[in-house]
Amino acid sequence: MKKKRWMEAVSVFLIGLLTTGCAEAPPERLGPVQTLAHSGASNPTVAGNAVVGRTYASWVAVDGEDWNVWLTRLEDGMPSQPIRVNNVDGDGAPNLQAPAQVAVGPEGNVYVLWTNNQVVKGRRFPSSNLRFARSTNGGHSFEPALTVNDDAGETPASHTFHNLIVADDGTVIASWIDSRRQPTLGGPAEGWEADPDRDAANLETPGPDIRVAVSTNGGESFSASRIVDMEACPCCRTSMAIGPDGTLFLAWRKIFEGDVRDIVVARSPDLGHTWEEPVRVAADNWVFPGCPHAGPDLAVDTEGTLHVGWYTGHPDAPGIYYAHSEDSGRSFSEREALLTDEWVPPSQVALSADSEGSLWIAWEDRRFEQPTIRYLVVRAGDPLPIETAISQAGTNPVLATVGEQPVLAWLNQDRVEMRSGLALR
Repeated sequence: MKKKRWMEAVSVFLIGLLTTGCAEAPPERLGPVQTLAHSGASNPTVAGNAVVGRTYASWVAVDGEDWNVWLTRLEDGMPSQPIRVNNVDGDGAPNLQAPAQVAVGPEGNVYVLWTNNQVVKGRRFPSSNLRFARSTNGGHSFEPALTVNDDAGETPASHTFHNLIVADDGTVIASWIDSRRQPTLGGPAEGWEADPDRDAANLETPGPDIRVAVSTNGGESFSASRIVDMEACPCCRTSMAIGPDGTLFLAWRKIFEGDVRDIVVARSPDLGHTWEEPVRVAADNWVFPGCPHAGPDLAVDTEGTLHVGWYTGHPDAPGIYYAHSEDSGRSFSEREALLTDEWVPPSQVALSADSEGSLWIAWEDRRFEQPTIRYLVVRAGDPLPIETAISQAGTNPVLATVGEQPVLAWLNQDRVEMRSGLALR
């Protein structure tokens, strides 16, 4: 798709949104809302496999006093009874920026990556490990979990704000934010002894690491982690996408000089083994010495165009923005506002590209007492979207496409809900 056509498509949509608002599509054009978890749940993620024709959703939910990880399969539009993923009781932890991530391999294996909490005496915040389990029978059962971060059992640290993706050759890649070089983050742990050499090195960087680990054996084990960046905002999720040529992209919120926190994208030509320098998506120049809890999202369409959605809280133009790259993440278009106002609280955005080359976009609107989700499709090659955005109640939207079929899931208070068959075309 040509850059001009994408710019025209998004620009025309935005003009229509500002002048007419978000119109509701006829109800008969939308698939039914499926409730996957009725209470006590945190936000979900979704993934699918067009070959086997299945869609999966995963989330963390409380069971008594334990937080566990759950998964359901959708076959012919009907959800299965959820099954527990974690084999250790209470091994999950709820976090709106760190949900349980589900991904599907080309052979049909189902993978789930999540974070747990471990209370550390004398420290304000718990430490965490990244836990991973796989199913080789289509999500009917899961093998015992393993720990992805390679420093497990050492000085307690945070390993969270993760993402999970599977390449066409079956390579499984996990990304996350890692505080092992800053073990006193959140306060020193009781009994922890200082290391002057390590502490001096830690003072040279203002943020924790972006790390990646790779599995080339179908999730049986992971490589030692690789550092992609050493100046990350410590609380905004990471996001990955893979292009048609196999290029892996990774996005996060980076800390620049002066406590500026903007979105960057790095590219890897070899599925996470080596990384090029990150590229700033837009010079938002948002100065924020804190944790916004609003990470970016990525998608790559069938023509190789990389799409990015993100939030910025810069007081001159707070809101949710979109940009794209037609040169494999080496440069980006001018940003376009999906939502902006005098005040827009930290918000989430989700992207997914289908097999027809269309881009699906969903985002939150938290400006009012009743938060809503809005979503639309921008069709490949079209000068403008066929339909305006649709609104519905909820927060924390996620998108996946199985072939040409989009699936939207979200959190409605403490219920996990999903809608497939969006049919906006």
